[in-house]
Amino acid sequence: MACPILVLIIYLKRKKTFLEQNKKTDKTAHVRVWKKDHEELMERKRDVGYKNLASAVHSLLVKNESDLPSVEKVMEEHVPVVLTGLPLSGKTYFVRNKLIPQLNPVLVIDRLGDYEDLEDLGHKIYGFDFKRSNGKVRFVPNKRSELGKTEVESIFRRLMMIRDELANWTIIAEEAHVYHDLGAFTDFLYGSRHYVRKMIVVTPKTDAFPGLLTFMASRSYKK
Repeated sequence: MACPILVLIIYLKRKKTFLEQNKKTDKTAHVRVWKKDHEELMERKRDVGYKNLASAVHSLLVKNESDLPSVEKVMEEHVPVVLTGLPLSGKTYFVRNKLIPQLNPVLVIDRLGDYEDLEDLGHKIYGFDFKRSNGKVRFVPNKRSELGKTEVESIFRRLMMIRDELANWTIIAEEAHVYHDLGAFTDFLYGSRHYVRKMIVVTPKTDAFPGLLTFMASRSYKK
């Protein structure tokens, strides 16, 4: 009987130590995470040597906060950039409320119709005079995916043809991963530093446009 009792005593001591280390206080909270995410956090904890999972999570949050771009950082130079992040992480909020107020002229490819305060060019975009026009405008593609992609491809073919007239423009494409397989779109995007002031693609897909400077969105934008 001695061995089982000894094992029980050791188990109870370890459980007590675990509970003391993970005791909920006014500075902590118990949350559920996906099993895969928990495994990755444990791996990060071991690799870096954090005392507990709370420290590992905190380090990730602090890093994300320090990586948040400013409008000035996003608009730095003429290179195209990717603004990415999980759904509801603040990508569109940042563009609509922080970025666009400081831009003129700007064209938004507004796939989901989120920019209602901008003038919708509709099919007028195909004859729009970018050289003589200023302002903040948008184009809302057809809600049917393939028709919308066809429209966007046609628009960027035209933009490529009149690229010498676009030097002052900033072009923003929302849900841009939908267009990653359109040759006219990607050709314009990767060469955009030669044509426009700035091109920004907004997407939750972090790997949609490899090689481009990428910024991660966060709920902290809403502060």
